[in-house]
Amino acid sequence: MNTDAIKLSLLTYIKHFGLYDYLAFGWLIFTFLVLIILASLIAKRSAVASLLLIIFALILLVVSPFFIKIKLGETIRPTTTEVNMVKKLTFSDSLIVEGTIYNASQKDFTICLVQTFVYKQVATQGLKAFINKLKPIANQSIFVKENLPKEGSLDFQSVFEDFRYNGDVNATLKAECY
Repeated sequence: MNTDAIKLSLLTYIKHFGLYDYLAFGWLIFTFLVLIILASLIAKRSAVASLLLIIFALILLVVSPFFIKIKLGETIRPTTTEVNMVKKLTFSDSLIVEGTIYNASQKDFTICLVQTFVYKQVATQGLKAFINKLKPIANQSIFVKENLPKEGSLDFQSVFEDFRYNGDVNATLKAECY
């Protein structure tokens, strides 16, 4: 996954903050400040404990936003995706991936960021398949600006131009809907 896809995902997430996002990040900042104040209060008694508490607070501040995003995405905005078709065109250097997004949440969505990853198809299921998923041949992020009602589905299509890999490929999808 390249840095542009990560940056686009995070900016889209921040732009579509909801009430629970603000509450979770507010709680994180409150907890961080309480830990820093507690570390300064116990600094006279034990410098080592104070330093460990500050290190723990910094690690919490850096790592927690990613877990908050993942957990809120699973509970508040759950979606599932399915790849319907992966087809390499014969007379063109293009690859078409068709998929479906299913809304499993209790609210309607108006926009989805869909990330499509294309990787080499491997007959085995072991370490080589895992490594191929870490380094895709191509990836693409698109916005699908259509209404997706609760418990509904939405079909979409990703087209990869100048796709020159001749072997068999698989694709995976990831959707973040707001």
